[in-house]
Amino acid sequence: MELTRRTFVKSTAVALASAAAAGTVAGCSSLAGTGGDAATSGGDSVKTVGVCRFCGCGCGVIVEAKDGKVISVTGDPENGSSRGLNCVKGYYLAGALYGEDRLTTPLIRDDKSTKGTPDGLREATWDEALDLVAGKLRDTWKADKSRLAFWGSGQQPIVEGYCTAKFWKAGLLSNNIDPNARLCMASAVVGFMNVFQTDEPAGCYADIDETDVFVTWGANMAEAHPMLYSRLTARKLADEAVRHYDVTTMTTRTSASADKVLTFRPGSDIAIANAIA
Repeated sequence: MELTRRTFVKSTAVALASAAAAGTVAGCSSLAGTGGDAATSGGDSVKTVGVCRFCGCGCGVIVEAKDGKVISVTGDPENGSSRGLNCVKGYYLAGALYGEDRLTTPLIRDDKSTKGTPDGLREATWDEALDLVAGKLRDTWKADKSRLAFWGSGQQPIVEGYCTAKFWKAGLLSNNIDPNARLCMASAVVGFMNVFQTDEPAGCYADIDETDVFVTWGANMAEAHPMLYSRLTARKLADEAVRHYDVTTMTTRTSASADKVLTFRPGSDIAIANAIA
């Protein structure tokens, strides 16, 4: 498909109108937290400023709750990443709270139980589940604490990650803790350190609004990171001299805004990297 200023403006208008209509949600389950000082009262409802948890863009959301239930999710205009907008995933954050197949009770695998589900799982109380996990941790720790290991999630906020590391290292005295970055970003970090002397990307989102050339390399921003992609397309439409090159193994929605699309066989893009270098 071709991306023109007209189609971009029309699709944006439709998306915003749909998001506004879908912003109010009723019949949700209990709101997980209040956000501390970030919560402000508005009549009988409470608004909490937070961050969308679906991907790593850091888009801001304002969650409004009333009587312990979420009644709306809207974009945070003060957020520097999304600037008040959210993609469809962000606007439907509350949907996960009340899905019909959402687990609300701990399940314990008990193959011997005749009351269990076909896969050997039975419902349990929180006390029983926590006692079971704590007991297994204690028994393993006493037998051989080197057998304990924890694989951290990239979705952990800083506070949760800090507490997890303290519990595992200081509490259980185990050094066997690793983040998902071991498989995800380890090689990239080595490159960053060698070139930029920093262990993370040296750029920032503001660069998107200033650059003259975009290269999306194996990245489908349009579907994976829609709000950042909207900044890319906005920059491109604001200056006809801006160029976008899409280096990919398959045509995606991100390819639609590219001036040139270079499709390569998986594993062969090292030749492209060497040519650029």
